[in-house]
Amino acid sequence: MRRAFLFALLCGCAPLVGQRPEFEFYQEFQSVFSPRARADNPLATNDEILNGYARSLRSEGVEETEIARRIHLLREERPLLDADRYNRIYTSGNAPFNRAPNAFVMESLRGKRPGVVLDYAMGEGRNSIYLAQLGWEVWGFDPADAAVELAQRRARALGLTLHAEAVADSEFEFGHERFDVIVFSWAMPLIPVETVLGSLKPGGVVVMEAAADYVGRNGMLQMFDALRILKYEIVRDTADWYDRRQTEIVRLIAVKP
Repeated sequence: MRRAFLFALLCGCAPLVGQRPEFEFYQEFQSVFSPRARADNPLATNDEILNGYARSLRSEGVEETEIARRIHLLREERPLLDADRYNRIYTSGNAPFNRAPNAFVMESLRGKRPGVVLDYAMGEGRNSIYLAQLGWEVWGFDPADAAVELAQRRARALGLTLHAEAVADSEFEFGHERFDVIVFSWAMPLIPVETVLGSLKPGGVVVMEAAADYVGRNGMLQMFDALRILKYEIVRDTADWYDRRQTEIVRLIAVKP
């Protein structure tokens, strides 16, 4: 079974159904321009970064109508841009992210009796498929529709079932006390965390790994203050994302009273 899983994980990618050519500029903005602007001025506001981007485009001779279109999208349609960007990343054959299940998730749930798990911002399903193979009833969502379809194709090839939706967390129906475990693997809630925790059963567990700069060194403790913290650490290790660089990583296991 493990050999079949690895084969499915490494096989060809899904068609690029989620990509929109008019959003192509966003990858360069998000990966190159914005990080450089924040490195130059860590206190820069979003408006200052966008104004700087517009000036940079003008210096390159980009037409004003195109500049206005991009700035409008960056101000008003960021979720659509993010979904398209991650579709491109997840369905790329050589994107520099960890395509294997997250090691901390594997370690944290090893030997735990399977139940109902939510894979928050599941991407192309690297953790969802692993958990389904262990007997978990897996629910998940991600706004990147091509990535979710890729996860479903891989699951079907292995005879597995994923309850997966291509939606943002603001659109997902969390419900009340549905899940035994919620996994955040290099993802953070963009909605009030109380909505998410309401879907966790009493005694249910949150497992989270993320870069420390997602929420600050102690931000995760504050976010999950309503839970009982079983494990919390900040380590320097190889990132699942960030081009697989060494970075500070926050890991947390917490239980709902």
